[in-house]
Amino acid sequence: MKHSTFGYIAISFSMLFWGASFVWTKSLLNANFPVFTIVFFRLLIASIVFVTFFKIQGKLQKIEKEDRKWFLLLAMFEPFLYFVGEDFGLKYSSASFAAVIIALIPIVVAVTMHYVDGEQLRLNLLLGAIVSIVGICIMTFSGGGQMDFTLKGLLLLCLALLSAGGYSVLLSRLLGKNYSPVTITTYQNFIAIFFYLPFVLAFDLHHWPEIQWTAQSIFALCCLAILCSAGAYMLYSYAAKHIGITKLTVFTNAIPIVTILFAAALGQESLTIQKFVGIVVVVLGVIWSQTSSRRETKTIQ
Repeated sequence: MKHSTFGYIAISFSMLFWGASFVWTKSLLNANFPVFTIVFFRLLIASIVFVTFFKIQGKLQKIEKEDRKWFLLLAMFEPFLYFVGEDFGLKYSSASFAAVIIALIPIVVAVTMHYVDGEQLRLNLLLGAIVSIVGICIMTFSGGGQMDFTLKGLLLLCLALLSAGGYSVLLSRLLGKNYSPVTITTYQNFIAIFFYLPFVLAFDLHHWPEIQWTAQSIFALCCLAILCSAGAYMLYSYAAKHIGITKLTVFTNAIPIVTILFAAALGQESLTIQKFVGIVVVVLGVIWSQTSSRRETKTIQ
C-alpha cells in the first residue's frame, strides 16, 4: 500500500477525533471546566503519555539547537494562538460566522505556503476548498444561523486563520528536516503547556472548586488528551509528510460533518435534510480538492 494511502487513512482518523472533540469539550464545559483548564489538562495528559511511552521506546528525536526556536513558534501557533483566536472569537461572534471564517483555513494555508515556501497554487484545490466552504454554509445556516460579529470577534478569528498558516509553514519545514510526527507532536504539546499555564493561574484557578469531577468528565478529558491533542496531531503530521500540507488542510472542513454525526448519534442534535445536503457538498469539495489534472498544469501563479 502506498504511503499516500496511509496518509489519507491517517487524516481521516485525525478529522474523526477532532470532530468528536467538540462533543467532549461541550460535556466538560457543562461540568464547569474553564476553557483554559480543559486545554491545559489535555496537553498535560497527552505529554505525560507520549513522553513516557516514546521515551521508553527510544523514538523521541533530539531537537537540534538551531531548531528549538521553530518548535517554540510551532507550539505558539498551534495549539496556543489558534485556540485562543477560535475560542474567544466565538465569544464575540455568532457560531455561524465563526464557522464560515474558520472554513477559510485551507485557502489561507494554500496562499501562505505559496508565498512563503513557493508551493504551487493548484486550481482544483482552491475550487474544491470553495465548494467545501459552500457546504459549510449550507450546514451552518440550516438552523437559521445569523452572521453576527464584532470587530474584536473578527480579529480574533483572523488570528486563528493566521496561526493555522504559520503552523503549516513550520510543520512543513520541520518534517522536511526529517523530524518524525511523534517527535513534533510530543514537543509541540509539551511546550504549549507553558503557554497556557499563566492563563490557567490568572483566570481559571479560582473556578476549580466548581469543577464536577465525574467518570464522564474524566473520560471526556482523557479522550481529548489521547485522541485529539496527541493522536490527531500525530496523524495529521504523518499525513502532511506523505500528502502535502495544502492538500491536507481542505480535510479540516470535514470536521463539522463528524461533529454533527457524532452529536446526532448521541441524540444531542438532529440531522436535517439541509444538513445532509451540506455534508454531501463538503465531501464533494474535499474529493475535488484532491484530484489533479492529467498533466498537472492547472496552477495559479
